[in-house]
Amino acid sequence: MATKREKQNGALKKKIALLLALVCLLTMPGVFSVPLTAHAEQQLNGHSLIAENSRYALYMNEEYLSIIVQDKATGKYMESAVSYDDGKNNELWLGQMRSGLLLQLIYGTNDTMQADLINDDVTKTVTYTDNGFAADVYWNQYKLGMRLEVELTENGVIARVPDESIREDDDTYYIGTIAIYPYMGACYKDDKEGYMLIPDGNGALIYLNDKEGRFKTGYSSMIYGSDAGFIDNTVTTLFWDEYKMVNSANNVLAPIFGMAYTDDEIAYLAVVENGAERATIEALPNGANIDYNRIYARFIERKLYKQPTSNNTTVGSFDTVESDRSHSDLQIRYLFLSGGEANYSGMAAAYRNYLMENGSLVKKEDTYRTRVDFLGSDRESWVIGTNAVVMTTVEDIQDIYSDLKEAGVTDLFSVYKGWQKGGIYNLPVTSYKADGKIGGTKKLTKLIKDAEEEGISFYLYEDALRINPDENNATFNVIKQVNKRKYVEETYKDVYEEFNYLTPARSDELFTKFVNNAAKEGVTALAVSGVSDSLFTYNYSGTNYTRFNCADSYDQMFGSLDGSAEFVLEAPFAYLWKYTDAFLDMPLYTSSYIYEDESVPFLSMVLKGVIPMYSEYVNFEANKQEFFLKMVETGTYPSFYLTKESSADLIYTNSNDVYSSEYSVYRDTIVEYTTQLKELNDKVAGAFIAGHEIRGNGITVVTYDNGVTVYINYSTSQQTADGYTLEGMSYKVVE
Repeated sequence: MATKREKQNGALKKKIALLLALVCLLTMPGVFSVPLTAHAEQQLNGHSLIAENSRYALYMNEEYLSIIVQDKATGKYMESAVSYDDGKNNELWLGQMRSGLLLQLIYGTNDTMQADLINDDVTKTVTYTDNGFAADVYWNQYKLGMRLEVELTENGVIARVPDESIREDDDTYYIGTIAIYPYMGACYKDDKEGYMLIPDGNGALIYLNDKEGRFKTGYSSMIYGSDAGFIDNTVTTLFWDEYKMVNSANNVLAPIFGMAYTDDEIAYLAVVENGAERATIEALPNGANIDYNRIYARFIERKLYKQPTSNNTTVGSFDTVESDRSHSDLQIRYLFLSGGEANYSGMAAAYRNYLMENGSLVKKEDTYRTRVDFLGSDRESWVIGTNAVVMTTVEDIQDIYSDLKEAGVTDLFSVYKGWQKGGIYNLPVTSYKADGKIGGTKKLTKLIKDAEEEGISFYLYEDALRINPDENNATFNVIKQVNKRKYVEETYKDVYEEFNYLTPARSDELFTKFVNNAAKEGVTALAVSGVSDSLFTYNYSGTNYTRFNCADSYDQMFGSLDGSAEFVLEAPFAYLWKYTDAFLDMPLYTSSYIYEDESVPFLSMVLKGVIPMYSEYVNFEANKQEFFLKMVETGTYPSFYLTKESSADLIYTNSNDVYSSEYSVYRDTIVEYTTQLKELNDKVAGAFIAGHEIRGNGITVVTYDNGVTVYINYSTSQQTADGYTLEGMSYKVVE
């Protein structure tokens, strides 16, 4: 018989075993959604180690939901919460600088309220997983909530807010914007050497040096361009109240941004994987409000807009908020880079690999060709209606091709604009019918087939977005803005003063009809604009549609036609790159904002060797010599916009900005550019750009992965680089 002590010991052992089992159960990853303690024994700047793999360690602070990503090989790291405070910042700024989530709220007609994780009454429930954590967050005073999920990957970190987790439990406060890790990699003044990469034009850098308070603002641009669905409050600069004098800023073509510490040899490229269609990239150098450099994506959930009180929008209006928020998961992938890859060249390679691995970028034939586009006809105002202004007929094009062939230029790529009946602005094009004044349908078809036999890539131009209300019935199937007023695109021209936008469904219907109609005649090569570089919120038949709906429609349109036609797209957004056989109108410069320190060919570095890129038109560049060197640097092919007749004939048409286009003027330039650029591109055909370096004295060095190096001297004086002598404004290719 057991003694009393033995019985007590047995009971104690059972309790200990039960307690141990309970502890094991509670500490299993993802079992219960309750706060769990991280690995407190490993700390870094107030953050605890929660996950690691062969390359990186992930640290996290439960109060701020902030993270630190550390390179295990070097010990260097980037943090999402600013650890150094210069003492100049109030509680509001400190809340921004340390919170993993930052909200901008809408309260009535005020859309400037901030909600963070430090200054507000917030309930947080954290669950740890094998590779990171998930945190359910609720702002009690605002009755708003969401879930933040963070996952460590072999290449970095993924941060997401699932759409279904976003809560707005009251109609007093709404979520205007959400920023996930707005201070990821932020640094104080010039504490770090390096730069921020912004997606302006082809790409630009903002150095992490001390800006000495020169800038009160920074870069802010919407991914995939501005939204035509909301009233544009910008003031257009006009000359004589008629001619537009200031060019628009470049669209953000790819949903990326980056931060590099070149001294620590650690960097990241951030890819906005979900929610990009309605997000902005924000990059603020030190001195813009606070003395910290920071770059991040801000997701728009709702916006205030002005609702007119009458048909006359200038009489009166009132501010109102969108009736529903955006519906999309919000996700950012941070691709971290180390050592010699921790720079914008490494970022470009990482983005290219990322796109090709997930099928968003497909390698296409990249044979060198000189792009020579033609304008067929436009219209000018006449006594009654309009009159045709014929600039380049089918026979003219045949003659130009013959002349170029005699000069040794046979590698050609052409887009024919204004071929349709009624001229270039008779939109939309719904059938394959050429204007009789340029030669008619039969002659155009023969030209296309003859060009194909000669090895010339020949495409018909189609704007699948716009409709001309002066030539076609635009009463139905055009978009309205969120205020239910028809969207009007001003041209600031005399003949056709405005255009409307087709709904995505109508664009799909009419474009598909045109593709099928042209295919019956064997015409399957089309150059597409409008839908390639536009996204908008719109109202149709009383229902509001988002930019997500718009992007889905265009994606499905091209996807359904893939295989039935060959498409080249004009300045396409990244989500459409997989459909285009060439990138038309690649920007070689930036918008030249004053806070930009350096222009870099980031997009060209991503795409070179994958799909052919064609520049914007050489005709309209003021410094053609520098522009030529830019094509050498970026691996971009030249583009010319040509007419047989003098461009003076266009003065009273909507094409009056085509001020220099006559073939006879550009013939020798085409021959010269083709000779030089073809020779260069033959040496780097199919190769990727592995490195890009901007040196002093105007020298830029481009290295390809096949061993070819290109030296470019942008200065006007002779320079020496790596033992090679370069004359002013010249280049040298070293194999």
